[in-house]
Amino acid sequence: MRLDINTIATATSGTIYGQHGDSVVENLIIDSRSPIFTGHNMFCALSGASDGHRYIAEMYRRGIHHFLVTRLPEGYEASMPEATFIVVKSVEDAIIAIARCWRSQLTSTTFVGITGSVGKTVVKEMIYRALSGQCKVARSPRSWNSRIGVPLSICDIEPDTEVAIIEAGIDCPGSMAELESIIKPSLGILTPITGEHDEGFESRQQKVEEKRLLFGNCRQVIEYNDRDNRSAAARALAALGYDVEPSQFDNLEEVSNRIDVHEGVNDCVTLYDNFTADVESLKPALDFMCRRATPQRHNTVIITNLHHTKGEECDSLYRRAAEAMRAAGIERVIGIGSEIATQAQVFTGMRFEAMDSETEFFENYDINSFSSETILVFGQPQGLLGRIKTLLESPRHDTTMEVNLDSIVNNFNYYRSLVAPGTGMVAMVKASAYGMGAVEIAKTLQAQGAAYLAVAVIDEGVELRRGGITMPIVILNPITGNYRALFDYNLEASVFSGEELTILNDVARRYGIDKFKVHIKLDTGMHRVGFTTAEIPGLIEQLHTMPSVVVASIFSHLATADCLDMDEYTRYQLSNFEAMSSQIVNAVPYKVLRHILNTAGISRFAEHHYDMVRLGIGLYGISPIPGNYPLRTVATLKSTIISLHRWEAGTTIGYSRRGVLSRESLIATVPIGYADGVNRHLGRGATSFVVNGHLCPTVGNICMDLCMIDVTDVPDVTIGSEVEIFGKQMPVEKLAETLDTIPYEVLTSVAPRVKRIYFRE
Repeated sequence: MRLDINTIATATSGTIYGQHGDSVVENLIIDSRSPIFTGHNMFCALSGASDGHRYIAEMYRRGIHHFLVTRLPEGYEASMPEATFIVVKSVEDAIIAIARCWRSQLTSTTFVGITGSVGKTVVKEMIYRALSGQCKVARSPRSWNSRIGVPLSICDIEPDTEVAIIEAGIDCPGSMAELESIIKPSLGILTPITGEHDEGFESRQQKVEEKRLLFGNCRQVIEYNDRDNRSAAARALAALGYDVEPSQFDNLEEVSNRIDVHEGVNDCVTLYDNFTADVESLKPALDFMCRRATPQRHNTVIITNLHHTKGEECDSLYRRAAEAMRAAGIERVIGIGSEIATQAQVFTGMRFEAMDSETEFFENYDINSFSSETILVFGQPQGLLGRIKTLLESPRHDTTMEVNLDSIVNNFNYYRSLVAPGTGMVAMVKASAYGMGAVEIAKTLQAQGAAYLAVAVIDEGVELRRGGITMPIVILNPITGNYRALFDYNLEASVFSGEELTILNDVARRYGIDKFKVHIKLDTGMHRVGFTTAEIPGLIEQLHTMPSVVVASIFSHLATADCLDMDEYTRYQLSNFEAMSSQIVNAVPYKVLRHILNTAGISRFAEHHYDMVRLGIGLYGISPIPGNYPLRTVATLKSTIISLHRWEAGTTIGYSRRGVLSRESLIATVPIGYADGVNRHLGRGATSFVVNGHLCPTVGNICMDLCMIDVTDVPDVTIGSEVEIFGKQMPVEKLAETLDTIPYEVLTSVAPRVKRIYFRE
């Protein structure tokens, strides 16, 4: 995009403050943590739980001088003399207006709009790859298909683009008409409709009709229900005037949106991305990498030859890639391929190592070639990336727990939508983020705009700080020692008693700490820990005599928010909290935050949101109250079959001969046991695991490191077949019910030796 400030102000009905109306903007930035890839940027200060206006000064220091805001920063004339501000009523609406303005100038571009439930990104990438050698083509990055993602995609399209393929996604009625007015496609593609987001519509038919609103002005619409993505892509290309047989897609490897995060050799963290290997896809991969970088590790990219579009010069292509890597702070680049190997001149400022072929790469590199690095592996083909993954991955257990970071974001945003805008979200990441790994989960939540992270003990807070987490962290359990770590790692403490408060004030004063932040816990009815009603006057008196501490928040915990028959008690607690906390708020001369709602409370008593709410089990895809909620599964515990034997009826299996076969059976051995977190009470047929979509009951006792399952009725089962212990096909709630416990216990029981694999889609 190339729009000057005056044009943007007119399009958004905004008011300009500053003297740079003729300056040109090429790129809109909505996240202060993103690398800055170009020189002509505008930072859009979106509101919400993490108000973008808080980061304006930081972005100015990073070199951005144009801002889209709803209010001016105090004293900006003196502190930001070169800044230009466009003040609008809504930054989100203004971004859409900018996209419409830019779209109106793309008169020579044919727009293809894609919507549906499954296959959108696959079809989009197939069309993009097929057209790349024949015309100047652009498409929306990855899954940028939302109310903000679509306009940002439009703004990235260059004026000489011949075909633009834009993906549009919706989760409720009333939103597709707006997206259609931004995209204005002339060719539409409707992919198969499945159950995703059904909960946002009155019926499946209503959802279908809403999606079809994207095609209101299309000259042709391609609909298909058989998931034959190749055929759909070929039909779309024919409609665009390009004859491509479906067989020509056979050499295109399957598109994967996933970026996987693994622990690597020699204290490395490796990220694998085999999406289409082009510069525009490299940028979000670098962005994802930056959010996981730590000062203790150098940043390295292993990259293959990049994908070209028609008319794109090789030098220009790799120069743009090099600029993106420099902006992301990459220190080392390893290029694999005859084309990229010739581009050393554009990678100035980075250590560039060129290999003409993958054979040369594996001849020159082994595990000792990498140490203490965050490594992004980006490119094609999948076979090469798989071999690199084998080289860089630390040896691992066959049993893994996959953690979907996009599901974390979905669940976080769902609960955030239930409370008033501006309400802070305190994300619970104690107990290693409920067994899923606190550091990676925390990085995702930090990027998503959580107000606080909450952990149980100091060690958990220290781990997060060492992992690169910079956002506020509160320690929930009483502090009984190691106070110095609170100050060294900028951690905040919960306080449950006057004695604790006195100790913290004295220790803070001794270390020269002024106004150390504490969080006052009130006992409103849980009767576990916290100040009681009778203790509030004494607490207030203490606070007036303790200058070394300052109250950051007042909070309490609901005992029965998830008990539908105990609402009277919950309301009693809420009333107590209002009365007790108000006394403190009115007694101190500064702003104090308040929060009482947990996950169940957010769902059922959202009107009591105060300044913040605390999100726990719901963040991890499990609702503590019954009902159909749009939560996505986060964790999948899986293993593989390592042995298969067919046994006659009457054969006994396992310790104490507790598994007795009633028929001739095919028995699989799986390398997971109670030392990995599979409770012994799940043995002897108490539950089933899932293989190739079939339920397979456990046989005999669960062993320490192994268990056995009956796979007699599973077609195509082999050694190496995947086994799901819990996940989408076997909900963790079902295992908890079998064990007469709660999902929290099942999740947190997964042992540390089970490798966590993180991915985004």
